[in-house]
Amino acid sequence: MASHSSSVRLVVLSIDGMRSDLYRRNADYNLAIPNILELVESGASADAVESVYPSTTYPAHATLVTGVPPRAHGIYSHLTSLDPTERARPWHWFAPALCVPALWSVTRTTGRKSAAIGWPVSAGAPIDYNIPEIWDPACPDPQKDFSTVARHTTPGLFEEVTKALQPILSNAHSDRIRGEAALHVWRNYRPDLLLVHFVGYDEQSHHHGPLSPQAFAALERSDAEIGRVCDAVSGGDPVDLVVLSDHGFVPVEKEAAPLVVLSEEKLFDSDAEGKHQLRKLGAVHAGGSFAVYWLEKPGAEERRALDRALQRLSETGAVEEIVDRQRLESLAADPDAEFILDAAPGYYFSDRFEGPVVRPTVKDRGTHGHLPTRPGLEAAFIAVGPEIAPGKNLQRISLARITTALMRALGLATDMLATEERPLDLT
Repeated sequence: MASHSSSVRLVVLSIDGMRSDLYRRNADYNLAIPNILELVESGASADAVESVYPSTTYPAHATLVTGVPPRAHGIYSHLTSLDPTERARPWHWFAPALCVPALWSVTRTTGRKSAAIGWPVSAGAPIDYNIPEIWDPACPDPQKDFSTVARHTTPGLFEEVTKALQPILSNAHSDRIRGEAALHVWRNYRPDLLLVHFVGYDEQSHHHGPLSPQAFAALERSDAEIGRVCDAVSGGDPVDLVVLSDHGFVPVEKEAAPLVVLSEEKLFDSDAEGKHQLRKLGAVHAGGSFAVYWLEKPGAEERRALDRALQRLSETGAVEEIVDRQRLESLAADPDAEFILDAAPGYYFSDRFEGPVVRPTVKDRGTHGHLPTRPGLEAAFIAVGPEIAPGKNLQRISLARITTALMRALGLATDMLATEERPLDLT
């Protein structure tokens, strides 16, 4: 993207969890995603995008809007709470937690308008038209918790969009609702930057596996939303349109519960009713990875107990790698974790305290969260626009480099953000 004039507008559509091989090798999968494939042909695209560690939605989306890895932007995982005994753990919903400027802040400093629909880590952000992704963690179905979203939406916007979408609300899937909300904002407020987060493929890939008929059907529904957005944004002002994802997905058959071993080694307390209680050890499960934290300085016996637990967990076959502090530093990942367990192929980690350490999966058939070099975890990037070279292959790029392309699309100098990435040339 050559340095654009500020008249070019930018639309970014994130398809949570979409693997790049689904468009690169579409013939192998026989997916009906005509809109995505047409964008690949008419624009620039990557064979693979290497995500961040852990390869999960919230740290990755924070990287996409800041151009820096988790260690620099401060969103190290999806959860804000390190207490695994807590029933309803809050997520990193709030933009003020970002330690560096984001795309929406620099868009505003240049006098332009931004909008976001369901974008992670965006609640409370300086976005002109914002319906953030946020819910009450105690709510059984986050998709139906409208009151929390309404409370954090730009004043008046939630009610206005809900009224406009009334005819479809009762039976539309979540991506259709997000797509319609985005189109309403686009037509009525003409933002210079529009960020939209689609979640259907991710949800179905977790439940049924990334290559399941259910996941493919969800991606085909997302593709239809992309087509509707493409139609809406074409023919007016010049627009750069980007379709990307935050991470890929791998299939799993077995669930491992490190908390079972950690509690057997007396690293947690329990109350009179047998409910687990926090001592000095914190933990965050992230599917393909499991982070462990000392919340207070441990004694010698506690360190030995953790070593024993690690040994036992390694013997189950569920652990591919123990990512230590030095390696976490080189990955620009969580500076507070004592270590992160990376799951072996076919396994994922849960937050279960009871039952066997390893069992056949009962809930999930797909996951992510591992080291981003794991095959299958490659994320996606496709960009089309007036000055973007059609059919250009960007090969393998890092997630943080995408931000430089988004900035150039908006005619912004990359030094307005904290990114140190080489600018990505799409011309």
